[in-house]
Amino acid sequence: MSRVILIAWDGADWRILDPLLEQGALPNLQALLDRGQRDVLRSTIPTHSWSAWPSFLTGVDPVDHGVYDILETVPGTHKQYPVTYKSIKTRTFLDDLTAADKRVLMLDVPLTFPPPKINGTLIAGGVLPKHRAFTAPDDLTADLVKARLEWPINGMSWTTYRNKPDAYLDEAYEVTGKRIKVSEHLMDNTEWDLMASVWVSIDRTQHALSNYVAPDHPDYLANKDTRIGRKTADIFRQVDEALGSFVSRARPDDLILFISDHGFQSCTRTVNMDRLLKEFGYLDFSASSHVFGPMQWGPMRKVARKVYDTLGLHGKVALPQSVNWSKTKAYTTIRSTGEGVSVNLAGREIDGIVDPGDYDRVRDELLDRLGSFVDPKTGKTPVKEIYKREEIFKGRFADTAPDILMVPNEGYSLTHAKTALEDADWVSGDHRIEGTIVAVGPDVKPFEAPPALIDIAPTLVAALGAPAAVQPTGRVLHEIVGSSAELVSREDSSAIPGMGANEAQVSDTEADEMEEHLRGLGYIE
Repeated sequence: MSRVILIAWDGADWRILDPLLEQGALPNLQALLDRGQRDVLRSTIPTHSWSAWPSFLTGVDPVDHGVYDILETVPGTHKQYPVTYKSIKTRTFLDDLTAADKRVLMLDVPLTFPPPKINGTLIAGGVLPKHRAFTAPDDLTADLVKARLEWPINGMSWTTYRNKPDAYLDEAYEVTGKRIKVSEHLMDNTEWDLMASVWVSIDRTQHALSNYVAPDHPDYLANKDTRIGRKTADIFRQVDEALGSFVSRARPDDLILFISDHGFQSCTRTVNMDRLLKEFGYLDFSASSHVFGPMQWGPMRKVARKVYDTLGLHGKVALPQSVNWSKTKAYTTIRSTGEGVSVNLAGREIDGIVDPGDYDRVRDELLDRLGSFVDPKTGKTPVKEIYKREEIFKGRFADTAPDILMVPNEGYSLTHAKTALEDADWVSGDHRIEGTIVAVGPDVKPFEAPPALIDIAPTLVAALGAPAAVQPTGRVLHEIVGSSAELVSREDSSAIPGMGANEAQVSDTEADEMEEHLRGLGYIE
């Protein structure tokens, strides 16, 4: 049976790739395009990676795997921890491939920490604590050291390098280069039926430097041929060279997939959703936010962390909440991208104040205010589309979804601002729903219907002939695997890691460390 090679460039978008292809900067991607079929791959709502990659792993939308944001709340509290693999509340295709004795090589797929047990080799992706094993098997890191190789974790925290593009690009290039060498080594020295790797330098770079590579940014023409413009394009050239290296290891009958988890659009204006809700009269900040707010980011946060470490206060003393819940009717529930807002509902939220009888009225008011709000500088609405949650989500975990979902307008990010609405500073790009896909293989033909990210899991399982315990929302892409490939169901009564696991999967110290990196990536303020 043929194998599958899946290479994902996190955040890749045809609007950015096509000009680079026309310039001849991506010859290996062009070679794939010459051999196969391309299309737009529709992502999830919300569009951030911590919802999208679980949908890649499971074949279901966020409403059926339960991960809506980068942080999850401990029931009955306001305490939040970074989401992990055990936050996913359904089975993944890793379970199916392992049950079918298929060998997997999985590298840097976000939300695969703690590493699940698989038949093969895995290096966890996403934001990782420094002092925990992040590989399967556990001793893989030691084996890499013996081979004089290193897999750097984290890194490329683009907001850490605010307005310092050279320093950021140097780190991105170095980290990615080391990961490429490890990937090549593992492809050559392990047995695998599926090799899946994610390359996050594309996402990180587009957040900070879309104004150098994205034609939809107003500064693109002035920037693209500058020294920084050429250096930014080198990040794409680097992963294109890796793409060629990986594809060179394919057999003639292997299926090769190139995908992204979401696309990207340029932004010149940014929103802070909680600050906007305050301006609308729905949210109130506590007095302590003026004192403790600076401790949530920047130099003061580093000082606060050292004090907490020295005094052993983690898990014992928390900073006062910045939101005055007793006067707050609505708040941001997708902090990473600002795409979700919920009503502070009495009986549902720990400090809810909105009577259930007023829920519809308050939510309808919010829908109108958020959807019709006009940016006085541009005359545009920052929100392009707005939905009640039941218009988007109909599934197992709809009750934990945000009450309101939003899609940002072109030119806007619904996060990354310090005030309610302001000019973009270091950020120049943010997510959009239109990602990318290229397929090359003996059975590949033009797509008959638009493919989606949730189609990838059932397609991989069908391609490798593994029975599936997950009932996917997505479809098997017969345009990739042929009309005879079918999804065969199997029963699995073993426990799902994310079900009933309310305890945190990381310690308070690890959570604080991971949140620091999430701030560096711009996912939380």
